[in-house]
Amino acid sequence: MPEGKDDAPWHINAYEDPAGPPTWGTYFSESAPTEFVQVFTAALARAYEQGPDAYLARPGVPGADDHHDPFQVLAPLVIQGWKFDHPRWGVNALRAPDGLAGLEFVKRHIDLNPEGELTTRDARWQLWAGESIDRPAWYVTASTNTPVPLLTALTECAADPTPLPRWREDTFSYIEGMAQLTPIQPPGPPAPTPLDVQRAAAFRPTPALPAAASPCGSTTVRPALPGPCR
Repeated sequence: MPEGKDDAPWHINAYEDPAGPPTWGTYFSESAPTEFVQVFTAALARAYEQGPDAYLARPGVPGADDHHDPFQVLAPLVIQGWKFDHPRWGVNALRAPDGLAGLEFVKRHIDLNPEGELTTRDARWQLWAGESIDRPAWYVTASTNTPVPLLTALTECAADPTPLPRWREDTFSYIEGMAQLTPIQPPGPPAPTPLDVQRAAAFRPTPALPAAASPCGSTTVRPALPGPCR
């Protein structure tokens, strides 16, 4: 986890040469959702099992009909209604429908400083949340050679509309108007299984028998008469 001119505690790098510079790097800011780190590292683990041709695979030519096509990274966001934008020269972007998240990617023909991509936010790809990329609530950057399947795992996670569970104390730092909170009611007790019913019946105490009834009629016992005084 090298230190650079960013506040990203998660630095994930891959190397062709262990003694050389990273082939690619992806960095997650401190506030980035942990789910993003999880899906990225899971995708990286799967690629690592396949070998260097997978976890060191450089992005291919845009428009190529394979899983190395950089446009594969954009597809999950476009399907969820993210809109294309051109914030400045040489940069394309996708913005979320509510305007509170975005993905910026520098065009392929523009050369970037490899060291700068690994030590600053001036990377080929940047996924962020907030009203402005200049002051994001969180961000993820990825350098030029980051494999397309790993980036696609991130955008699929960002496009997933499923709510994320959070403890109440973890939401105090959320910015008002940028998150929708819905309380989750605790689950009720589980319904008893047939085995539970059978066990309950087996251990049910036997009810006490009622007192025996007296035979017809009644017997009155009179107290003994006092004896004569002495």
